[in-house]
Amino acid sequence: MARVKDLWHSEVKDPNDPEKTIKKKTARHKDNGGNPKAKRWLAVWIGPDGKEKTRAFRIQPDAEKYARKMEEDIERGEYIDPKAGRELLDAVARKWLRLQAVGANSGRRYESVYRLHIEPTFGRRSIASVKPSEILEWLRGLEKTLGLSTQEMAHMVLMGVFSLAVADKMRKDNPVGSPIVPKPRKEPAERDPWDVPLIWSVVDAHPAPYRAAPIIAAGCGLRQGEAFAVAEEDFDFENGRLYVRRQVIRIGTEIVFKLPKGGKERIVPLADGVAREVKAHIEAYPPVSVSLPWMQENGTLAEDEHAARVLFVWHGKSRRTNGKCLQTSSYNDVVWKPALAEAGVIAKPDRGPRGGTPRYVSRRANGMHNLRHYFSTALLDAGVSLAGVMEFMGHSKKGAPVTLGVYGHVTEETFESARKAISRSLFPLRAVQDRLSGGTVAEQAVR
Repeated sequence: MARVKDLWHSEVKDPNDPEKTIKKKTARHKDNGGNPKAKRWLAVWIGPDGKEKTRAFRIQPDAEKYARKMEEDIERGEYIDPKAGRELLDAVARKWLRLQAVGANSGRRYESVYRLHIEPTFGRRSIASVKPSEILEWLRGLEKTLGLSTQEMAHMVLMGVFSLAVADKMRKDNPVGSPIVPKPRKEPAERDPWDVPLIWSVVDAHPAPYRAAPIIAAGCGLRQGEAFAVAEEDFDFENGRLYVRRQVIRIGTEIVFKLPKGGKERIVPLADGVAREVKAHIEAYPPVSVSLPWMQENGTLAEDEHAARVLFVWHGKSRRTNGKCLQTSSYNDVVWKPALAEAGVIAKPDRGPRGGTPRYVSRRANGMHNLRHYFSTALLDAGVSLAGVMEFMGHSKKGAPVTLGVYGHVTEETFESARKAISRSLFPLRAVQDRLSGGTVAEQAVR
């Protein structure tokens, strides 16, 4: 039971009457040389762990009020040990970073954002001492030096750290979630889906060895790194399926294979037109066996390298890159942006009076990711189920409504609907002269 203890007096037995007690001044009493300004009254209560907890106050009413509050918090299940909040934020943040179930690349980004932008300001602070106003001031400082995406990640990481502190009962509230602390955000830019003629204009502007990459990305909904890592053995032409088993990414200075985003493989529909383009590419440019380190989901490299007969490698005179896997940054500069300029999506660069390497001006909205937008839009417009679209795109159903997440099944009919949707949209029928009858018939366009 909660109580209050007077630190200046102790109760001892009355030497004249053993059945009675009297108050005796302790060494802390001012008359015995104690500090007259020291806290005299001790709030005492029993914590949930069965151990006695205490906190000192200057005046008795404050101690009584605090002891009662602690006891009431325990009864309501809202108790926070005052000493728990003394732990440094850095220790809680390191624990939060260890517990994140994310891919190696995301884990490195979280750690980097914490180390560069959070730890210098809050790392040595106790978890209970940080106020919402200080979070707001910190965010205002980030706005002056960082891009929006880094601001959003820093906000997310710090929000997660304090959420862990609240869950572990180190403090009651999350200061990052305070109403006075806005989440860094701007209105998402409208992304107009590319129409089929524009897609083919960009595809046809690609050099021949890389032309099939955007076709696979648009026709199968692959991410850029997934398209660059697709291998001959991933195609099931007989059943019209493509197995998305890996992606190629850069970790620091090293190029590695790893599972697709989300840490799992998936199967996507392979339309007839896409299959024809892939077969033609394989015949013209035989796949190359490439071995790269395999990055595991915990961020470590597997003992053995992963080998795959990939469809796309660099073709050229450079001994350093020839026969190597395509990489996002170099592909964008050397292949993608020139193709955009040729198709009229962006302006052609000006080399300047002295010539030199052309520099293309392009926005993120003009990236290869547009082809995934086309894929999802084409499927939805054709009536393919949302569960199927999410499955083929590699999107998690974890936060989806139970009807979609539990009962939204993907069947062979879903695959066939998707294949037909891409065939009709990306490879439309056209009228051609029938040499035998003299009339016209419809066939799929062959590019």
